[in-house]
Amino acid sequence: MTEFSISPLEMDGVLSIIPATAPAIPMVFDSPHSGLAIPKHFEKIASDDLVLVASDTYVDDLFDFAPAIGAPMLLAHFPRSFLDLNRSLEDVDLELVDGTWPHAVRESASARRGMGLIWRFAWGDQPMYDRKLSVAELENRIDTYWRPYHRALVHLLDTTYDTFDRVYHVNCHSMPAFGHVLSPDPAGTIRKDIVIGDYDGTSSEPDFVQLVIKTLESFGYSVSLNVPFRGAELVSAYNTPAKNRHSIQIELNRSLYMDEVTREKNAGYSELKENLARLGTVLKDYVKSGEP
Repeated sequence: MTEFSISPLEMDGVLSIIPATAPAIPMVFDSPHSGLAIPKHFEKIASDDLVLVASDTYVDDLFDFAPAIGAPMLLAHFPRSFLDLNRSLEDVDLELVDGTWPHAVRESASARRGMGLIWRFAWGDQPMYDRKLSVAELENRIDTYWRPYHRALVHLLDTTYDTFDRVYHVNCHSMPAFGHVLSPDPAGTIRKDIVIGDYDGTSSEPDFVQLVIKTLESFGYSVSLNVPFRGAELVSAYNTPAKNRHSIQIELNRSLYMDEVTREKNAGYSELKENLARLGTVLKDYVKSGEP
């Protein structure tokens, strides 16, 4: 196998690529919602604290073992409610648009809830803006943030695939401990410790999915598959399991590692981080087992 390397990349305020620090394996990790840097041109009426409630705080750190097992990691810098990288470009909330949106849209449950490509609500029923956004504003946000991130992810996946003839993509997230008014499950629903999403069985080979589930359960975590989160754009858009391109989503219950009100780390943080690193080693061994 020819060795290859992926170069680091830093787009200030947009994204980072952290390359592997160990011999490369056919894996790519990304954390699209852990960014906390609020753009200066984000003209909102919601407070910064309320905006950051939706962010996957610390997920970038919890999965930072990825480069050490040989997998690059892609990180976004900005909050998801400013622009949600895990949405299709067709998930535009037309209630937020001033004028006629000139691009394709689709029926989108997330956009109906105000959690489309650009969020109408900061959290709960708190509006994000006191006005609608112009077409030019939305297009600029897409061109500056969405397109570079997706290009970077496709580059990582394609480069890895071209080298190994296979690639396993792990899309990293967190979730509140309970369902809420903006979520697909009813408000107050008690969630499992971890949710694995494989887009209802279509985004990854089953053995990889089951390995993730069984390994996490062996650590003592309760795990569900596709309930309430099956994965979204970043899991569904770039996989072809029949061609050995696999994607899964991992959602961590925030109560495992942080206080959801203060967003401070709790006593379980170190244990979770250690267990995720152990999971990483198991996955490394699995994806390497197919090497000639």
